[in-house]
Amino acid sequence: MNKPPPTFDSAFLRELAGGLVFKAGERLFESHSVLSASWESPVLVGKVKGQDQVYEPQLNLRSTVFADNRCTCPDGRKRKVCAHAIAAAIHYQACKEEQQNEESAQAPEDLIEPDLSPEPEQPRLKSIRVSEEGTRLRLLVFLPPNLEAAAQRSAIVVKLDAAAGREIIALNKLSPTKSYATSEGQEKALHLIESWCGGKLAALLQLTKQRLRHLLGALEDEPVVYWVKKPNEPIAWEGGKLAGVHDYLELTDEEKEEPVDTPATADPPKKEIPSGVNLREPSRPNPRQLAESKGKRLFQTKRGDFPAASMVAESMEGYATNRVVVDGSPNFLAVRLPVHDDTLQPLRELLKKSGFMLEPSNRKWWLRDRHKTLNFLAGHWRALKEDWQAEFTENFEAKFAEVELSSINVQTKQEAGRFFLDVSLSADSDEMELRKAIASGKSYVGREDGPITLLDRNSVDRLHKIEKAVSGQADRPFTPTFSKRLETAELVDVEDLLEEACEGWQPPQAWQSRSRALKQVGALEPAPVRPGFDAILRTYQRIGVAWLWHLYRNELGGILADEMGLGKTLQALALIECIRDQEDDKAPALVVCPASLVENWIREAARFTPKLKLQKHHGPKRAKEPVVLEDADLVITSYGTLRQDAELLTTMDWSVVIGDEAQHIKNRRSQNAKTLTRLHSRGRFLLTGTPVENSLDDLLSLFTFLMPGYLEKAAPKLTQEDRAWHNNRQTSRAASYILRRTKKEVAPELPDKIEKTFFCELGSKQQRFYQDTLEKTRKEIFNLEMSGANEGRLKFAAFTELLRLRQACVDPRILDDTFAAKESTKLAAFDEVLDECLDNGSRMLVFSSFVTALKLLAEHLKKKGHRYAYLDGSTKNRLDICDQFNSDDSIPVFLISLKAGGTGLNLTGADTVLHYDPWWNPAAEAQATDRAHRIGQEKVVTSIKLIATDTVEEKVLELQAKKAALLQELFEESEAANAKVSLEDIKGLLK
Repeated sequence: MNKPPPTFDSAFLRELAGGLVFKAGERLFESHSVLSASWESPVLVGKVKGQDQVYEPQLNLRSTVFADNRCTCPDGRKRKVCAHAIAAAIHYQACKEEQQNEESAQAPEDLIEPDLSPEPEQPRLKSIRVSEEGTRLRLLVFLPPNLEAAAQRSAIVVKLDAAAGREIIALNKLSPTKSYATSEGQEKALHLIESWCGGKLAALLQLTKQRLRHLLGALEDEPVVYWVKKPNEPIAWEGGKLAGVHDYLELTDEEKEEPVDTPATADPPKKEIPSGVNLREPSRPNPRQLAESKGKRLFQTKRGDFPAASMVAESMEGYATNRVVVDGSPNFLAVRLPVHDDTLQPLRELLKKSGFMLEPSNRKWWLRDRHKTLNFLAGHWRALKEDWQAEFTENFEAKFAEVELSSINVQTKQEAGRFFLDVSLSADSDEMELRKAIASGKSYVGREDGPITLLDRNSVDRLHKIEKAVSGQADRPFTPTFSKRLETAELVDVEDLLEEACEGWQPPQAWQSRSRALKQVGALEPAPVRPGFDAILRTYQRIGVAWLWHLYRNELGGILADEMGLGKTLQALALIECIRDQEDDKAPALVVCPASLVENWIREAARFTPKLKLQKHHGPKRAKEPVVLEDADLVITSYGTLRQDAELLTTMDWSVVIGDEAQHIKNRRSQNAKTLTRLHSRGRFLLTGTPVENSLDDLLSLFTFLMPGYLEKAAPKLTQEDRAWHNNRQTSRAASYILRRTKKEVAPELPDKIEKTFFCELGSKQQRFYQDTLEKTRKEIFNLEMSGANEGRLKFAAFTELLRLRQACVDPRILDDTFAAKESTKLAAFDEVLDECLDNGSRMLVFSSFVTALKLLAEHLKKKGHRYAYLDGSTKNRLDICDQFNSDDSIPVFLISLKAGGTGLNLTGADTVLHYDPWWNPAAEAQATDRAHRIGQEKVVTSIKLIATDTVEEKVLELQAKKAALLQELFEESEAANAKVSLEDIKGLLK
């Protein structure tokens, strides 16, 4: 039965080809390039004149979803809908309408008044504004790894992001007040999403197969669809379909009849199938039964469950002409293909490649060989049935009534807290026979006079994938059975593999309790944080503590990799307090961090966990007896001290060991990494503000400490393909034990500006230098007092000495050039902040009141190979330098003198502000921070103040809130002579 041509209107053709191709086709039509166009059901055939040749498009239309085009142009050779096909379609429609007009003119009695109302416009989006002058916008669609299983349920959860300009955000975070420019296909997709979500946009959406097909149809040929686990590799389009996606989106007859709830711009509803015709597929067995059965029959239902070919032809307009019919027995196959259907060309090529021969007399493709027949069916029976929707004759069903198709059988058991996995290929045969069959290239087992099992290629490949992944051997040969004892850390990764490979498989409850929480972090049970502490945690921090607590209770390790400023220290302290309150084991917790952070940890612990008994194990006066450390709740030490006191610290038992700034152990051969790994503890965690997945060598080192043996080294002399497989597996296995949130992701929970005070303890040599300077200052003031100097002279001398003390805190090289750079504590702290900013793609403003300190920082950055911008009082072209920094993302640091650049500049290119030395006027410091935190800044700004502990910096900081006006006078050196400050106030700072 011939299918009538569709109406080739602009909406239909735009959806079919996309806006750009439609416009190109429209130009060809308007330039009279179309020589002819005719409808030869279901193909539109045309001839279109080009510059050098005539192109002959053949547009095959089963529907807009299954459109297939052949043309002699480059796009047509790739089976894409080309401009020539669109031009031919426009020409055909124009001719058709002209003919209809002529017929109407000949029959005036049928003439009706034309509808002069304007054509309906494309409805506007409700959630966002669309304008050609707006920010460039692309919808990004992320598909789940379990697409096959989800498609069986027709409940597919997709993640939706938006690439708006240079940033990627959740789709529902688009601003309703901003304007966005996007393609017609993208706008169509956004309309669909709004129509399904009550006029709103969503970041997560559960779709039926039919809805997902429509969404992907709107985005055809656009590289915007990804797998969730491969967010940097768009899925390739091939002939209007996504590789490895559309295979799972074929619709059953009932699904084809379901309404799609599309907006006005979508396809009109399909023609209703006549009632009384049974179009259901054979009933499917329960998924769990499939996973556990010995094998399943090719045909498990009676013949009456299948619609007769004649009934199908009558009920599905334009479909029966494309039906593939298969006949045969275990000894031969005969396949009849419809004539003049180019969409079946891939199937023809497959038949030729597999040894089929075309018999001209009956137009059937024949394969006459038992071995080839069974091998072909084992590899392609599923594709014939599902992809090509083939119909199997009654003779075929009768001959294959006792033939089974292999599947994967999964069995798990738990003994003494361990899980044991047995996976096998289910077939009515022993393992030896299966091995021999596979080794000889056979895809079936069984004799001519007995039952036959086809070794389904899909099942074999999935089982082989499981074996390689669980064993960690990229070059492992396939075996029909596989067994392994699983460590707790492996459960998440193995569960993902089995769910993907074995439809409907469910892990035991005890398994789920360990693994599912890591796959759905938001569903974790809250950690038992005391109410007072819990009240100061943000939602994402509570989730982070729950994640750490879950890992600890299951004797697993993990990396908390939140971006700088999101409170990793706070979350770690909450975990330590939970362990102390809830666990019977009262062994102390140990935190190991860079020396520059020891004092900061001490301050934060005293502030947030005051009931914990703290022990600082750092510096020359640290305790050397285990009993002192064992009496503490929390011990804080540095990586350097850990190396020096390895014999003491590695003989003790710890409840949990937390390594801060994980990059300090990324080299597994370093003494830091080796010593940390030797520590004895139940729980092991690492903190870092930088992404850690980018380097596999770094990951291996970190997990050697966290969970020794979980990530294996690559075998020597792997092929390039096997090494890529190994690398992907390592990254996938590590992912479940890394929790990273960025400021952008948790922005709704954050203030616009995060302010932090970073305490650092002076090193021993710098501390002695500071103390010597302080003693000299006290002596000079005392001698001046004894000599009878007036108060004005005393105050001026005190101001001068205070300036020297501040410089000694910032960098001793300002006063004494014999010091080495590594002996400056603040320079070490600066490096920690800088490395984290660089790894996160952040950019930083560094303010100092000392030009000499800025020049030392500039020299340091130059030696490290980092670009920087610089501005002090002598800089002439201030605005040019600021413009260059804002426009050039390759400059990560801007060094600025506080007095020269603290006001009047717009530096929104940075999102981190570091006050290298504190300026004691809070208003001036806030003004400097506001160089980045001002109108136009779209990121959360983090402001960090470096304070040297046990120095004049800390004392002034403590007095700042009480005597802000006093301190402002005290440090405005130009007003020293008139400062209304008592000598006693100054002496108080020098105690």
